[in-house]
Amino acid sequence: MHQEVELAGDRSGWPAKRTLAALGVPARSYYRWLKHQAWARETSAEPAAPPVSPYEALPEEKKAVIDYARKHTHLRHREMAWRMVDECVAMLSPSNVYRILREADLVCPWCRRSKRIKAADERATAPDQRWSTDLMYLQVGGQTYYFLAFLDDFSRAIVHHDVLPGMDGISVSDQAQKAIETLPKGPDGRAMRRPEIRSDNGSCYVSQEFRQVLKENGLSHQRILPHCPEENGLMERANWTLWESLEDEPMENLLEARRVIARHVKRYNHERLHIALGYLPPWEVYRGNPEERHERRRLKLTQARHARRERNLELRQGTLPLAAGGSGLVA
Repeated sequence: MHQEVELAGDRSGWPAKRTLAALGVPARSYYRWLKHQAWARETSAEPAAPPVSPYEALPEEKKAVIDYARKHTHLRHREMAWRMVDECVAMLSPSNVYRILREADLVCPWCRRSKRIKAADERATAPDQRWSTDLMYLQVGGQTYYFLAFLDDFSRAIVHHDVLPGMDGISVSDQAQKAIETLPKGPDGRAMRRPEIRSDNGSCYVSQEFRQVLKENGLSHQRILPHCPEENGLMERANWTLWESLEDEPMENLLEARRVIARHVKRYNHERLHIALGYLPPWEVYRGNPEERHERRRLKLTQARHARRERNLELRQGTLPLAAGGSGLVA
């Protein structure tokens, strides 16, 4: 190929770029072939093989990813990548982690689910702008209880929850008041923010007691359309996530149920990385400093990428052909 390009260039007098375009040969591929040929000539005693990228994951990094994946089989590659960065296990991008897992046949299978995309004017743009609430049935010791939660739409954080023996208006209103009391207070002792409450049309949410609590605290109430649970989809999804985590948890009485659910809610808020939040835990977005963690991740990846490049170039230094004076590769 190199001889044909040179011959065509000599006959036409064209520069190499124009000659390659006339022959239909991508310039990038052509110069890569030249580099591989030069590398093969310098290492003629060994089988010719393409040189590794300066940023190729190091053997110990690949082993760390594979070991981590085998211990956390429920994680997909993106969440796994950011968890490893946060835990200083391996500083690799999600795409690098995916390639390593694919080569080791450890890619976690998944299925695509269709979902309704909320319009821009329906989405919360700041914490405590809108709270969603709902009840979920629980079987505890052969009896039916109700898990009640208030969720911040912007951060997906569960700001308040409890397990109730009943779903009457008085019980739910009492919990609503406790949720409102978690809001930041102003100098007058009243909440500085007044989130809109979104709920379904259950009897407890249309009760006089619930309306009175919201009125006293200056909160508005938006009820979704009947038989349209997708309009309260964030709360429904959070309930389903908690339901899945509780499947193997024995709960024999109300006290034990509250203890177990509190532990799972704490994990949901502070440990579980949420895909819609850029793989951050909800509470960090709700009351923390998400930009600080993003910056820490960026710094770790940059430092690891620089160290990886130095290691890989050092390994290749004895085999790659250098230009005169050792200033660079032969083109």
